Amino acid sequence: MTQDKLVNSPICDSDACYESEFMTAEGPVKTWLCMTSGFTSNTTMEEGSEVLKQAMENTSKFILSLKQVHDGLTWFPTVITMPDKGMIFPEPIKGTKTLDSFNKEDTDWKWTVVKSIPVKEEEKEKYPMPNKPGEFYKTKMDMKNMKRYDRLCFMDAAEELGMFNKPKITNED
Repeated sequence: MTQDKLVNSPICDSDACYESEFMTAEGPVKTWLCMTSGFTSNTTMEEGSEVLKQAMENTSKFILSLKQVHDGLTWFPTVITMPDKGMIFPEPIKGTKTLDSFNKEDTDWKWTVVKSIPVKEEEKEKYPMPNKPGEFYKTKMDMKNMKRYDRLCFMDAAEELGMFNKPKITNED
């Protein structure tokens, strides 16, 4: 296995594209996440592959409209969900295009960050966990206080979400 490293992004040519490799039952897989553009791909996303076909069937029209193909690999904007922190996702700017008419050249969109907030005890019944009767989510996404970042500012969005914060270690002696 190779070490994780930064490489140039085929999306925006920044040198902040994180490359990682791991082993699966089928063999090694390389993944990429451009920290400037927020686009991601991996070696299973080859044009015509079954993995890509399945991904495209389960992906929104909006995200599909933004896909890019470079050197035979399909790249999509990433969506990150961290239940304890929040989410980052690409969002169309209202009033610019309808969902059915998206095309990447004229679609206006930004990265949106929503943070996770605690569910109040008196509201917990509104947030049941699927397939877990009697259990409820402890956090929800704060959709009233979204922050938006330009297309090439994914790293700023990730920082806003706290993706780079070190976990707090407590010593209880």
